[in-house]
Amino acid sequence: MINSLIHSMIVCPDLDKQYARLTHGKGVYVFDETGKRYLDGASGSAAVSNIGYGIPEIGEIFREQSAKIVVTPAHGFSSPVVEAYLDKLVQFAPEGFKRAWTVMSGTDAVENAIKLAYQYHQIKGNVERYKVIGRWSSYHGNSIFTLDVGGMKLRRATYERWMNNFPHIPPAYAYRKPAEQSLEEYSKSCSDALEKCILEEGPETVAAFVFEPVVAAALGAVPPPDEKYLREIRRICTKYDVVMIADEILTGFGRLGENFGLDRWNVKPDIIAAGKGISGGYYPLSAVIANSNICKVFEDSKTPFLGGHTFACSPLGAAIGSFVIDYMQDMKINSHAARMGELFLGQLERLYKYDIVGDVRGAGLLAGVELVRDKSTRSPFPPALTLSKRIGERSIDKGVILYPGKGSVNGYEGDHIMITPPLILDEDHIETIVSTMEICIEEVQEEIKELVA
Repeated sequence: MINSLIHSMIVCPDLDKQYARLTHGKGVYVFDETGKRYLDGASGSAAVSNIGYGIPEIGEIFREQSAKIVVTPAHGFSSPVVEAYLDKLVQFAPEGFKRAWTVMSGTDAVENAIKLAYQYHQIKGNVERYKVIGRWSSYHGNSIFTLDVGGMKLRRATYERWMNNFPHIPPAYAYRKPAEQSLEEYSKSCSDALEKCILEEGPETVAAFVFEPVVAAALGAVPPPDEKYLREIRRICTKYDVVMIADEILTGFGRLGENFGLDRWNVKPDIIAAGKGISGGYYPLSAVIANSNICKVFEDSKTPFLGGHTFACSPLGAAIGSFVIDYMQDMKINSHAARMGELFLGQLERLYKYDIVGDVRGAGLLAGVELVRDKSTRSPFPPALTLSKRIGERSIDKGVILYPGKGSVNGYEGDHIMITPPLILDEDHIETIVSTMEICIEEVQEEIKELVA
């Protein structure tokens, strides 16, 4: 137990464990106080340290901006560094996006994106539009509201009494599609589920649909079932004037080899929630970015967005965020991540040789491995076995950090491992991650034989 820490499910969750204490990082590695080096295949918790650790220029930016101004009385003043960053952020977004607003966490960004969508409808006179449709087995933040919109049953359960229980549709999860359906049929059934849900709830009551382009932590890097799925989602949202909100907290800023994940499928949402890699982990920063159609309603009515946070539109955050965009472009991070992602997913297929590996999937440098008890039936291991956790802990012992997950089958059962290394990794780093996973999976597979016999 760590003195004075409120242990949480993400921050040192095991009260009986002695955690190694990290002191610094460099490139793709972090180091503990004994000097042991770990390749961070999770990029923090998770997919945060996209551009790597220990970039010296960022220290200079902190020093320079701190000597100028770090917070403003924003109710009465603007800031040149903030205005310049918002211009740059909008240009970084897909064509047609016009305005942005920054906050401090992914939860903040998603919640404020939804609030912006709701107010958009209110201004238009659509006062009955308040429902937000999400997908089961998705994660959109850890506030009560974003847990309600999200679909991670394990995280929702404790707070069920506080939930409004907004409507949800099934995840688009090709590995677990009905055997009798083709991939095309399954994709259509998934997009049809959204239209059916809108009609059942009443289109006049639905404000927004929130989704991750690739489902990250909740399922372990599940991409869309085919090229048509996201285009159909866009068509349906447009048809019923439902604001399409892309939760790009994890998939944005180069993770899929593009500025934003949806760029990979050439689909444009109405609002983007961005975070994690937006600052490379060097500052708590996130953003809401809206297209011109959303913005026009506010502009024409001269109505301000009803959002406010102490550190909204932070000058210090803007300086860091601006550097990250420049750094990504100067270092050609996206194209490198795309090349390494293709190689990485190919090398991960080596894991199929193990009986407990059911699926290897992902896009760019967002990869996942699903673990199963039986490959033919795809049945999960008992949750009490904590299979993914066993592999994750063993991997840390061997110097590689992964991101274990659970609940991928039905919200409670199922084990998966997500791998989201820094986007600057090279072929040798890929080999280290994959070969370490091979060793750990083989050892754990042998270890559990008697436990599941």
